[in-house]
Amino acid sequence: MSIRTFRRSRTLCSLAAMTAAGVLGFHAMFARVARGDAGAGKNDQAHGEPQKYTIGLFGDMPYNALGKAQYPALLADINASGVAFSIFDGDLKAGGDGPCTDANLYTPALSFFSQLRRPVVWVPGDNDWTDCWGRYGAASTAPGADDPIERLQHERQLFASGDFSLGQKRLRLTRESSEGGQYTQYSENIRWKYGPVVFIGLNVQGSNDNYPYAGVDGETRTQAQIDIQRAEETARKAADLHWLQEGFAHAKQVGAAGVMVIFQADLNFNNEQHLSDPRSWDAFPDYANALAAEAAAFPGQVALVHGDSHYFKTDKPLNSPKGGVLANFTRVETFGARNTHWVSATIDPSNPNLFVFEPRIVPANAD
Repeated sequence: MSIRTFRRSRTLCSLAAMTAAGVLGFHAMFARVARGDAGAGKNDQAHGEPQKYTIGLFGDMPYNALGKAQYPALLADINASGVAFSIFDGDLKAGGDGPCTDANLYTPALSFFSQLRRPVVWVPGDNDWTDCWGRYGAASTAPGADDPIERLQHERQLFASGDFSLGQKRLRLTRESSEGGQYTQYSENIRWKYGPVVFIGLNVQGSNDNYPYAGVDGETRTQAQIDIQRAEETARKAADLHWLQEGFAHAKQVGAAGVMVIFQADLNFNNEQHLSDPRSWDAFPDYANALAAEAAAFPGQVALVHGDSHYFKTDKPLNSPKGGVLANFTRVETFGARNTHWVSATIDPSNPNLFVFEPRIVPANAD
C-alpha cells in the first residue's frame, strides 16, 4: 500500500469512527434528555454552562393565610425572571400553620415546587420537622406526625431521595448519603457545581439546631425526649461539618471562583439578636467557626445564604484571624413570613465580589 493510499484509508477510517461516535453521542444525549438530566455529569454539571448567570433565593414561605394567597405570584415572578435555577432555604410553612402531615404540608409544598419551570434545590427548615412535636401548640401537631426525627426521615424520602433537584427541569446533585457509612442517612446535605461556583446545602436548623433545653424557647418535653433530640443534633452536626469541609476541598480541587453555602438557621452572629439566654443559640458557634476557617483558607469568594429570621439583609459578619473583617465572606438572609418576596444572586466572574445580591419585590405582594 502506498503512503497516499494509506493516508486516504486512515482518513476514511477516522471519518467513520467520528460518525459512529457522533451517532452514539446523539443517542446518549437523547437518553439523558429523556431522563431529565441533559448535560449533567456524575458530580457536577456539564462543561459549557454559563459563567455569568442569575439564580433565585427564597424560603420561610408560604406563611399563614396571607402568604399562601401570595405564594403563586412569587413563583410566577421567579418563572418570569429567567433565572438559571432557584434555591429554597427551608421552612415550608409557619410553625403554627397546622401539623406536619402530607396533606397539610409536604404534598402542597411539592406541588408548588413543581410549578417552577427551572430547577429548584431544597434544604429543610425547622418548621418542617424539628418543631413538629407541638412547639406552637396542639394545633401544630398530630398523632403520627409529631416525632421530629421520623418527620425528617419522611421529608428525606419525599424531597431528597434521588440524584436530582426538584422543578420541571432538574440539576444533578451529589448527596452526602452517597458516601455511605455514618453519612448514609444525610441525603439532604448536597453539593453541585454550576459555572464558577460550588454550592453546598446543609441541614442546619433554627430552634438552636434541634439542641433543646427544658423550659427554653417553649420546650416542654421530658428530659428523655430532649436527650434523643440532642443526640440527633450532635450526629448531624458532625455530618454537616464533614460535608462543609469536603465541599470547600472540592471547590479548591476544581478551581472554583466561589462557594455558596445554603441552610435555614440564622446563626445569630456576634449575638446580633441580643439574646439574653445563650441556651437559645449555643449550638451555632461551631458552624460559624467552621465557616470562618474555611472562608479564610479559600482563595475565592464565599457566600452564606440562610432564612429563619425573615428579614432581607446582606452583610459581612465574620472577622479574619487578624481581627479585621473577613473580606471574602458575605452573608445573605432571604425574605420570609409576612414578606413573600425573593432575592436574586448574579454570579459574575468579572466582578471582584463575584456574587451580586438584589431584593426582588413581587409587585402583587408589595402591600
